[in-house]
Order: sequence, then C-alpha cells, then structure tokens
Amino acid sequence: MEKRNKKLQSIQMVLDRINEGYKAEEVISFTADIIKEFFKCQSTVILTKEPESFHMRVVTSRGLSGDFIKNFQMQEKRELFNNILSCQRYLLIDEKTDSKIRGLYKFEHEFRTLLAVPMRHGNKWVGFIYMDSEEKGAFSDEDIHIFAELVNLITLIVEYGRLEDQLHQISNYDGLTRLYSHKYFHESLLHEIKRADHDKTHLSLCISAIDHLIDYNHIHGHTKGDNAIQLIGNIISEGIRDIDIPARYMGARFAIIMPACKNDEARRIAESIRKKVEGALFEGKEPRLYLSLAISTYPLDAGNEGDLINRAEQALYFCRREKGNIVKTYSEIS
Repeated sequence: MEKRNKKLQSIQMVLDRINEGYKAEEVISFTADIIKEFFKCQSTVILTKEPESFHMRVVTSRGLSGDFIKNFQMQEKRELFNNILSCQRYLLIDEKTDSKIRGLYKFEHEFRTLLAVPMRHGNKWVGFIYMDSEEKGAFSDEDIHIFAELVNLITLIVEYGRLEDQLHQISNYDGLTRLYSHKYFHESLLHEIKRADHDKTHLSLCISAIDHLIDYNHIHGHTKGDNAIQLIGNIISEGIRDIDIPARYMGARFAIIMPACKNDEARRIAESIRKKVEGALFEGKEPRLYLSLAISTYPLDAGNEGDLINRAEQALYFCRREKGNIVKTYSEIS
C-alpha cells in the first residue's frame, strides 16, 4: 500500500508542477526524474516522432549517455517505432520474450524487463516513453497502470509545449519576412536600453524604409511587392551582427536594434545594407527599389525608448525628403 501511495503521489507531483506554471520542458524533465526515482528503473527516455519520418527526438532521458542519444537520434527506427505504436496500451518485454524480439528493443544497456507506452493525442501518434530494469519482473500491473497515467500526462504536456512554440512563432516573428515582430521589437528595445544603462554602453537604433514601394506595387502587384520585402528582409538579416535584433517595424519599414554599438559603427552597418539593396535584383526593374536608413543612438540622441524612436523617425523623414537611398544619423540632421 505504501509503495502504491508513493507512485500515486508521483502523478500528483507532476500535476502540481503544471498548476504552478512551470514551462513544458521543465515539467517533462521533472517527470523523467520522478519515473527514475519511483520505479527504480535503469533508464527512461521520452521520445517524440519527427513529422513525416520515423526519426525520433529524445526530449529528455535519464540513465543514458550523450553519445548514445546522439547516435540514436540519427537512426530511422521504423520497425521499432511501428511495433510500439501498434500496441493498444503498452508493450512489456521480459525474459519470456523471444531473444530476437528482445534484441530489437535493446537500447544502451542490457535489461531483464522493459516497459514502453505509446503517446497518442487524439488520432495522432506523438511518440513513446520507455523504462527498463535489470531486475526480473520489475514492473507490476499496478506499476504499468501508474506509468501509463504518467505517459498520458506527458503527452498533453508535449502537445502543450508544441502549441507554446507555435504561439511564440506567431507572436514574436513576422509571417512574411521571418524577422522579429513589431511587438517583440518594442519589448527588446526596452530590455536593451536597461542593459545599456547597466553596462554603461551605447545602443543604436536603425529604422529603414523601402523607397518607391507604393509605385512598385501599383505597377507589378502586391505579390511581387511582398517578394521584394522578403528579399530586403533577408539582406538586412545577413548584413547585421549576431547580437543585433532585426524586426519588421511596420509595412515597408524595418528596424534594427544594435546593442553596444556607437553611432559611427551603426552607420557603417547601415551603409553596407543600403549598398546591397541598391545592387539587388528585383522582379520588376522599374521603379527601382532602394532603402533609406536612419539612426539614433542612446544615450547620445535620446534618454528613453520613445525619444530614441522619434529621433530615428525624424532622421528617416529627412532621408525620404532627400529622395531616399541614403543613410542619415540624427546627429547629422540636428
């Protein structure tokens, strides 16, 4: 009875983590610890199936080496996966099982008992979880029942984690350019200003706009206009430093947050991007598309987020008034 209560307690402990708002990957990792501790198994692995293939990704494991996991994930285990997923409830491999079949399920260690339970979400196969033991008859019927309940919980958590990832992509990335979104831009700018204050460094902001895009769309259509926006977004991504944060600011405008970057360095990066856009081959030759880029620097030009954006916007307005295809810093026009 005490053993049963402890294993039922394991389910409650996982539920508590979920209710306390832990991230999906944290709950999954905690569950692997619970399985290892409460079932006294040799190793346990939580695996998910990669879409459109029979490759499996090890989400987390206990009792397996890093080298084994790396090699295992590179292999396509079609027969193994099909056998486990074809089980209605679970697959139990023990000493009574034919040696050839046992060999199919050998992971890193020799075992006497292995229990695998498929993860299903509706009609979709998600993956499976297994645990093995060096002991004969290591897992009782009650163990199997409690383990299956844990697997059901983990399945929901895995699917929730995937949904979280999708929402993160939708919220933080622009669908057309795959640059960061307008929302993420503002969150990051506030964060980077605080970091600049803490580190006593400069921070530059570059806001740019595509010149002549309205006329281009009118002549060639919005599909080609979107293709042009994508191309320019790629040029920006490839032309910045690893620590810079590129975003789709709005419509035909982009923004680049440049941490630890002084005015002159930001100007050099912006000028390099401008030249690459100037030399790019767009689907419609006329009107020519160019990029105007404007820079403001914190704390040289502004003391807060709003003023920093406004200073860059003012410099950008100057660029557009000068017919575009230029780079200007706020200090140059003020």
